[in-house]
Amino acid sequence: MRPWPKWMLPGTKLSATRPPNFYLSHTMGQVVVLGSLNRDCIAQVEALPPPGHTVVAKQLLYRFGGKGGNQAVAAAKQDAEVFMIGCVGDDSAGQAYVQMLNEHGINTDGVVKRAGTPTGMAMISVDAQAENTIVVCLAANDTLTADEVVAQQPAIARGTIMLAQFEVPIGAVVEGLKLARHMGTTTCLNPSPWRDHFPWGEVEIDFVVVNEHEAAQLCGQPVLSLGEIGWVRDRIRELGIHTLIVTRGADSTPAFSKVGPSFEVPSILVQPVDTVGSGDCFAGVFAARWSEGRMLEMSLRAACVAGSLATKKMGAQEGTPDRNDVDEALADALMEQMRK
Repeated sequence: MRPWPKWMLPGTKLSATRPPNFYLSHTMGQVVVLGSLNRDCIAQVEALPPPGHTVVAKQLLYRFGGKGGNQAVAAAKQDAEVFMIGCVGDDSAGQAYVQMLNEHGINTDGVVKRAGTPTGMAMISVDAQAENTIVVCLAANDTLTADEVVAQQPAIARGTIMLAQFEVPIGAVVEGLKLARHMGTTTCLNPSPWRDHFPWGEVEIDFVVVNEHEAAQLCGQPVLSLGEIGWVRDRIRELGIHTLIVTRGADSTPAFSKVGPSFEVPSILVQPVDTVGSGDCFAGVFAARWSEGRMLEMSLRAACVAGSLATKKMGAQEGTPDRNDVDEALADALMEQMRK
């Protein structure tokens, strides 16, 4: 069993031997990730170039990325059992990516190797304020078929939760979500990058995780606070969403439920270095923690902490914190909240 994070219960002194009940042990969750696998080319620049201008990069880095891969690694670092469904090319980049996933303990039996097609690539620029621009070439990701997703039915049925995004064909995503619902597996969708033609309402979705911009596109107007629960609840009922989670950077994260209680959880303050992948870290950690015990608030708290920690290092996957880091930061954050 891992060392306990520092903790303080009401009415007791700070103790490393009396963690809260949810830390006493954890059951390894099973997360199925349906999504993209890209190689990232990251240029560090002083300022992002305006249209028609050229800037000189201070540093160039090559990393593994893609929203699906990022979220799978984030979940694996929380000790979840992860099964990856995706597609890479039959090139050296694809081979290296599969090897890296295996080194993280991720099952890649659901990763298709597409002959004659390159592995996806993302070209990323990050400025001195940690803001970024991203251009993605989907390549092999865009060839994943619904039939190839259906072929992974046994793994989907064993999963506690399926996590999907929009960097693979929408038909494959819809089929995966429908199959997961049919098999009794919880579904979580991160509709990013945004696509207008997703058939909302065609399949019930347990959790939808969006940032502020995606929330406005999804709901038809900005979602500014938990105080807007009335019209937001009506809207997510129309869309077939059970719980809508809106990440807002350094601000608190509200969760709107169509039937149960709605609430928000705070983030932690950090000095960001690179915000690329922080949203993917949030989604992957949320899925992993939910798969352990189906505790929504604590899963969101862990995800908020992890998303903040992920901005402290360069790289979408390299910056993803492990379970010990998240537990320690979460314990410190909750103790600070108790003092107020």
